[in-house]
Amino acid sequence: MKLPLNWALFLLTAASYVFYPVWNLPLHPAAQWGLLNLFVLLAAAALYSPLGEVSQDLSVPELKEVWPALLLAAAVCLPFWLTPIPTGSDDQSHAGPAAWVLGRAATAAGLDIRLLPLLGLPLAGLLALAGLALYKRRASLPGRGAAVLALAAAGNLWFLAERFFGAAGALGRYETVLRYPPLSKFLYLGAYLLLGVNEAAPRLVQFSFMALAALYLFRLLKLLSASPPPLLTFLLILFFPTFFNLGISAELEAGTVFFFIAAMFHFIRAAGSGEREQFLKCAFWTAAGFFYKQLPLGLMLSFIPVFAAFWLFRPERRPAWLYGLKTLLIPAAIGLPFIFLGWYFGIRHSGLRPHYFKSFEFMTLNLKVLYLTCGAPLTALLAAASAHALWRRRERELWLLLYLTAVYYLMISATETCGYIRHAQPFYLAPVLMLALFAAELTRAYPRLKVPFWSALLGLLFFQSFLARAPYQRKTAFNFRENVFPYREAVRYLRGLGIPGLKVYAPMEVEPSHFYLAKYGLAGKLVWDRTLPPNFSAETVSGNFREGGYDLLLLPYSPFSGLSVDFTAAADALKASGGFSEEKLFDYGGNKLLLLKTAGRN
Repeated sequence: MKLPLNWALFLLTAASYVFYPVWNLPLHPAAQWGLLNLFVLLAAAALYSPLGEVSQDLSVPELKEVWPALLLAAAVCLPFWLTPIPTGSDDQSHAGPAAWVLGRAATAAGLDIRLLPLLGLPLAGLLALAGLALYKRRASLPGRGAAVLALAAAGNLWFLAERFFGAAGALGRYETVLRYPPLSKFLYLGAYLLLGVNEAAPRLVQFSFMALAALYLFRLLKLLSASPPPLLTFLLILFFPTFFNLGISAELEAGTVFFFIAAMFHFIRAAGSGEREQFLKCAFWTAAGFFYKQLPLGLMLSFIPVFAAFWLFRPERRPAWLYGLKTLLIPAAIGLPFIFLGWYFGIRHSGLRPHYFKSFEFMTLNLKVLYLTCGAPLTALLAAASAHALWRRRERELWLLLYLTAVYYLMISATETCGYIRHAQPFYLAPVLMLALFAAELTRAYPRLKVPFWSALLGLLFFQSFLARAPYQRKTAFNFRENVFPYREAVRYLRGLGIPGLKVYAPMEVEPSHFYLAKYGLAGKLVWDRTLPPNFSAETVSGNFREGGYDLLLLPYSPFSGLSVDFTAAADALKASGGFSEEKLFDYGGNKLLLLKTAGRN
């Protein structure tokens, strides 16, 4: 089955810029209306772009060979998928918004949120059957002009609904809308509709992204004529410790890795053949990646020096390199508006720290982090495999991959995210590929080594992914409770109280309460304020509690590494003052939350 890429980008642009209300900004209504219709024109440009020349094959023949690897990896991930959403990371920022929207909608409709899959699964089935029927009948797509007019009409009706009823604003303030591009929110929304609002749904989305990234890495290995064993290679990629960690997280970086490797793969193929089709596919995946995260901006810019070098050293194909350069206008036009608006309104910025380029410490920090999270044996093996590939291999494809990952390494090392493994993961693509390349070549040259070598390698990867006791910034069977506070239990307890209109003051900077309010059907049924006062103390908390007319106060009651605020001391001071007494103490692996009530309250 073929997916026309111009239609795919048209629908992505329409959903991400028009229906997702990026235009609903603190501007004059005329400016909002003009911005909305500019986005309609941008979607139309995607539809009429040269992407109409190519389609993406949706079949995945490799799955016939690797499905046992996917099932095994999913089975190992499953216990982690069921663990609570962590406190103090971005998991709640990513998993929460879509859950909150569904929770508010379910409350408004008077629907038990647990019944969502009973609506979502049949609807998805009907849509799939309708699509299959249209495909079998070879039904043609609607005219492009009609599609653009329909989008313009729907978008302007949406604008009027916002003007008269505040409909778009109900999805969240513009700060929330611009916090991250919308594609992940759409995917999480779909996952919740099919699987219910639970911890496993967003993690399954990230695992799926990691599996698709493994597919592209496998295809790149075949492009290098490595003849990799499919099942073993997929296990190597999926159980590589940091990649495995992405597959058990609700954060977005597994998707980031996928969009990077997809765009890089097609760029590397285009650099070898000069094919228009490959340049256009690269442009599509780069543009689609912008709707997921803003990081593809660095990838897009890193393509330009390659075109300049090819223009100088391969002049016989200058028309192809010029065409490839022109195709970058597609992702630039798609991605830059969201980035610019985020920057202009102070929501998101690049986080660049140019002075890091002068620091040996920062420029080598991500290499040190690789060692800290992968361990000495695996790091040594990665180094040996990389040295072997650089010594034995001279393919343009490998050198382009090394260039692209090196540029990403330098870029991410000069930002405020330097030292965070999840942001560094596109850099890990090259070392993992060279490890798989080394394994394939070694066992092909020495067949007797195949069983012992692969057994030892996969055993090491499994141990480091699942059983390592204290890896840097990763979750394993021994530390999955780290910084996980029992908001799940607290919200479940509040639901059991059955008090309509309950008002809870829960000062905290980052916590997953809104996800759990949605999961347990309390979204829109109680007031939850987690504003953390800058001058936090028992006195300010008590004053805010009284002024807000809250019923209950919820505070962390054990150390929290993400904040320097001493919640425990404040809670003890409030109890000692006689103004508050303990309602309930929640404990999850030593991480505690204390629910307080005013003295004398029943």
